[in-house]
Amino acid sequence: MELVTYRKYKSEEEASALLELLKLDNIEYSIENIASAVDITFTGGTGLEDKIAIKLQSSDFEKVDSLLNQVAVESFDLVDEDHYLFDFTDDELLEVLENYNEWSKTDYVLAQDLLKKRGKGVSDEKVQALKEKKIAALSKAEKGHKGWLIFGFISAVLGGFLGIFIGYHHFKFKKSIPTGERVYAYDAETRKTGLRIFYIGMIALLFWLFLFIVGLN
Repeated sequence: MELVTYRKYKSEEEASALLELLKLDNIEYSIENIASAVDITFTGGTGLEDKIAIKLQSSDFEKVDSLLNQVAVESFDLVDEDHYLFDFTDDELLEVLENYNEWSKTDYVLAQDLLKKRGKGVSDEKVQALKEKKIAALSKAEKGHKGWLIFGFISAVLGGFLGIFIGYHHFKFKKSIPTGERVYAYDAETRKTGLRIFYIGMIALLFWLFLFIVGLN
């Protein structure tokens, strides 16, 4: 079964708690290097980009979520009162719950507890609704960038491999959502356009190769 990105980290050290948990529970995983191959000095990066991706079977996502939540609850008493979430407003804490996939389990549990202590507790039903809303937003297919599609079409007509790649990418590319499911990144119209660009590119490539071979003779 294909392994899908579960979390991204800046280093294995930062991911150590998750990796230890996966080892203890004999959960299959892999570590993928996603660091940019280009020196950040030339790309203008900050050096804070994620460097590795921890991949799991999508069927294990829910189990690992539950294990991490349990660890967060058990270690809750160890959180110092100088933790940055204590300075968050109620709205900011609610944003943590809304964007649960972008925060650690400890932050997520702490945000719920702080809202409860402030008399703004969020019910389990509302928490679940926020998760479903976030998943729906992340699952939404995007419309392809018109400029890239035009560039892909021109490249395809010229028989360029880049055009073929752009077409295939817009037709086939899938993104991972927090549930572990992989969904198409682009909407149906963009995918159809991508497929057309791909076919045009393949036909053009064969045509130019034919002309090249005829020219040699």
